[in-house]
Amino acid sequence: MQWGYALVWPHQFNDLDPDPVLARLQVLDRFGLRWMQLSARELSEMEPDRRERILSFVQDRGLGLIPSLWGPWMNAPREESRADLRAQVDLVLEWAGRMQAPIIHCGVASTHRFADRPNLAEQMEILADLLAEPARRCADAGRPLAIENHGDYYVSDLVALIGEVPELRLFLDTGNTFLIGEKPVPAFCEAAPFVVGGHFKDHKVGPRTDEGPLRFEIGPAVLGEGDVPLRECFDILRQHTPDFDRVAMLIELIPPSFAGDDNVRAFEQSVAFVKSLEAGRG
Repeated sequence: MQWGYALVWPHQFNDLDPDPVLARLQVLDRFGLRWMQLSARELSEMEPDRRERILSFVQDRGLGLIPSLWGPWMNAPREESRADLRAQVDLVLEWAGRMQAPIIHCGVASTHRFADRPNLAEQMEILADLLAEPARRCADAGRPLAIENHGDYYVSDLVALIGEVPELRLFLDTGNTFLIGEKPVPAFCEAAPFVVGGHFKDHKVGPRTDEGPLRFEIGPAVLGEGDVPLRECFDILRQHTPDFDRVAMLIELIPPSFAGDDNVRAFEQSVAFVKSLEAGRG
């Protein structure tokens, strides 16, 4: 597994470089991480000298930038969504080589499996139709398209979608299993054969019945200190994910505290935790 970082970036690291993107890339390099997410559109619209500095640093340090596809695909006319996706893929693949992007991320997030209109079956039909061409194009470019469980769908929903779009892959967010009400370990087992990247995230969780409305509360946690079974997840992926050593997994940290340098310590502890997983692989 090859590690990166998604968010929340400690603001204390902004001093590393006047350019915020280069500052974050220097954080990756300093801590032995490799990937971060960046919009291909943002990159394409940069002033050329700035863009070249960023891409040169990425190439020189063996890092990579992961772009995304997003859209209100459930709420727009089908052909309008198809045209928008085609334009997004054109742009992403134009820059993916220089970004050294291992995968292309995508997500929905504009609705969820419990919505009435469109209902889940209709949502899956829309996604299967719209994502077939982007998934094929990304696969042909050697940069698989991976859809995230973004608090919108069960992993099992997305595995079924992959059954309809075989070139699609999964971007596994470990924390979002709780967000949608899944049991994490069964979800990780279902996900494993299709994972090419993800967000490695932890949470402290628990039901709240002392005030209305009744709810399941999800709070921040340093990786390894919350209720997401991350060690089990790592072992499941290691045993059952093809090309495990090439999976682009990004630490996603929401620090429990921003007082003083608590967020920096949370970042360092989270990086140390994922490195301990790698150290114990033998």
